[in-house]
Amino acid sequence: GAGVAGVPRFQAPLADPYAKPNEDLLPAVDLCLRHVAASLLTGTESAAEGVAADLTSFSPSDASQLSRCMVYLRDRVGCPRDMGQAAAMYFRAHLNWMIEQLA
Repeated sequence: GAGVAGVPRFQAPLADPYAKPNEDLLPAVDLCLRHVAASLLTGTESAAEGVAADLTSFSPSDASQLSRCMVYLRDRVGCPRDMGQAAAMYFRAHLNWMIEQLA
């Protein structure tokens, strides 16, 4: 994501348990994840209007960093560790939707 890679590095390419998040982005990441949750509950068409209104407040640089955060999360959702296969598939799809909104 937009944070700093952790040390030591691990052999698994996506393992980074010591990563340091960019705490300046936490409120914006929270907002994006709330929109992802809303889109899961009501559908992307219904959630799109609120997303469009909220995302206009982000600079292109912030939007790019937020997109990287969403990609980081999407790539690290584990099945069955974090959630079941179907839930993970839908969650990743809606994270992809948010990534598109940030572009």
